[in-house]
Amino acid sequence: MNTSIIFFLLELFIFIKADDDCIKKEKLKCTGRPYFNVTLMAYYADYSSDISSDYLDMKDNKLSNLQDYIDGRANYVTAAMDIIPSLPYGSSICIPELNKHYRRQIKIQVRDYSVDLKGQGFKVVDICVRSEGDSYDKAVNRLVTIYI
Repeated sequence: MNTSIIFFLLELFIFIKADDDCIKKEKLKCTGRPYFNVTLMAYYADYSSDISSDYLDMKDNKLSNLQDYIDGRANYVTAAMDIIPSLPYGSSICIPELNKHYRRQIKIQVRDYSVDLKGQGFKVVDICVRSEGDSYDKAVNRLVTIYI
């Protein structure tokens, strides 16, 4: 093969790769109203508890955790927030930092509440993870922006 064909193919590959990266970045973006400097924290279901709210959401549905979502075993990730009248059960939120970290759009739905979140408004979001070990991950314990 002559050198000009090799360079052409290399340039074509670089162009296609750059275009593909732009498309992927576009899919990771969030839309809606942003809330900045939100504290993201992790929690996990305690199936050994006698208290159903330790493993069910506020409407007695099973909690859906982030790891099951990533593995394709859940349709969304359960989040807990303060009860906010303008944010009904099942409302979707988007966290670009999580999308970027996991390199995919993470579907998060607000379906849970804790008395620890009372009065926090949009300042704190708890995200459900699979286990106590997963709850220490820095990706789910940090300041983030949420979009509603």
